[in-house]
Amino acid sequence: MDKEDYLKEFEPFVYKDYELRLPYRLYIPRAYRRGNVENQNFPLVVFLHGAGERGTDNIKQITANEGATVWASDEVQAKHPCFVLAPQCPEDSYWGTSFRTVGSSEYLEPNALLATVNVIIEKLVDNYPIDVSRIYITGLSMGGFGSIALMTMCPDRFAASVVVCGGGNVQKAYKIAKIPIWFFHAEDDDVVPIHFTRDLVRELERLGAPVKYTEYPKGYMSSLGLPPHASWVPTYRNKEMIDWLFEQRKK
Repeated sequence: MDKEDYLKEFEPFVYKDYELRLPYRLYIPRAYRRGNVENQNFPLVVFLHGAGERGTDNIKQITANEGATVWASDEVQAKHPCFVLAPQCPEDSYWGTSFRTVGSSEYLEPNALLATVNVIIEKLVDNYPIDVSRIYITGLSMGGFGSIALMTMCPDRFAASVVVCGGGNVQKAYKIAKIPIWFFHAEDDDVVPIHFTRDLVRELERLGAPVKYTEYPKGYMSSLGLPPHASWVPTYRNKEMIDWLFEQRKK
């Protein structure tokens, strides 16, 4: 499918409360839409986009890259039918990336936007046949940081995660140490320094967490004709990663 086809497949919604409006798109698996499933619950994949897709058009988080659409592809849906949630962060806001400096360390905290994403997840669980033991979160760049922050906020919510060129609060790594997480980052990333992933992975490994890490070596992204920050391109085309994610269940 092309970008326009995917836009048709992802239904647009806007979550509203007294102070906040959060656009989001939802992909509903065809098997459920056709009504030919009985007593079947489906996984939910939550995708948090990067800083370049912020806004209110409720489009860019779908069309800019494959972070949301890969899960709705014919190939993945045939093997792993699932719901896909793709919220859009407003302009000049961030997915939980409230930077504070303590001594020489930078750390991140969840914010109201991420709390709202969690509210939307709860709403979907209430209204659709979603398997609560198979809710996954993935994100790239700003969305990678947001994924870690949301897992830190709700460590019992997610069965597994894929984090691309992101990072998180090393001091709070213990809160997510039971969640299987697969990290991806390019060594020569010139937007999000590699240490954000390396530091978090190192701490999670120290804690005995079920963590996986793929680091693309210097020059690998350019060999694909891509900028070094765009590690999400090979990541979301990685069939091993996709199968691994859907194998994970919350214990």
